[in-house]
Formats: sequence, C-alpha cells, structure tokens
Amino acid sequence: MEETMKPQRPTFLSVLCVLTFIGSGCSALSMALVGALRPMLLGMFESGAFDSYSSIPGFETQMETLLAVPGFYYLLMFLFYAASVAGAALMWKLNRIGFHIYAIAQCVVFIAGMWLGHAGFSWTGLVWVILWVGAYAMNLKYMKPAAGENTDN
Repeated sequence: MEETMKPQRPTFLSVLCVLTFIGSGCSALSMALVGALRPMLLGMFESGAFDSYSSIPGFETQMETLLAVPGFYYLLMFLFYAASVAGAALMWKLNRIGFHIYAIAQCVVFIAGMWLGHAGFSWTGLVWVILWVGAYAMNLKYMKPAAGENTDN
C-alpha cells in the first residue's frame, strides 16, 4: 500500500500567515468600518459632536486628515488588505499564487497610502513591505506552482 505524503507547511510560513490574518484582517475591517461610517463621522465632526475630545493632543488634526482622504480610498484599501488575507490563505494551503496576490496587494497598499492617504513616503513602510514579501519569498520552495507556471530556476 502506497501512502501519499502531504506536503508539510513550515512553521515559519504558518507564523507569517497567522500574523497576516491578524494584521491585514484587522486593517481590512477598519478600512471597511471607516469607509462605511465616514459620512456619519464627517457630519458629527462638522456639528461639533467631537468638541469634548479637542483637549486630546492632535485629535482635530487626525480627524481632519481622516475625513480629507477621498472615500474611495477606504474601499480600495479594504479590497487590497482583503487580497492580502486571501493571498495568505492560499499560501497557508501551499499554493504559490497566493504569494503573488499578497505581494501585489502589499505594494498597492504601500503606494496608495502614499498618494491617496496623504501619508507621504515612508522608509519604514517600504522596509516592512520588503521584509514581509521577502519572508514569504523564502517559503516559495514549499509551495505548489500554479498550473502553467514555470518552475525552472
């Protein structure tokens, strides 16, 4: 009787995926909530409902920045954070296409954050993207290629 061995997911890949599920999952949720609640927040801010929070240093500036960002930004960021989670889920199942989805989504999140989110360029953000994509890339050898993908290195 021949027993087929199921490929084993490395612990490091499992840890990366779980951290991505948590980080990108929470980010997707927060983008969806802020995007959905943005009109209500704008109305509350303009009516003075948040005046009691004005003693918190930087509160007004943060609210103004949050509300100045175009509404479609939150939808875009939600979609790409969700794509990051989907990519991690595929990598959890050892599907290589998940890496490509994750890497593209993270690059878009970084670039969109710079241009649309009024955040400006961030060396720290760039380093984090490179570290995470690089950490996942180190695990590509354990993942199954997509149909028709060239695996010659």
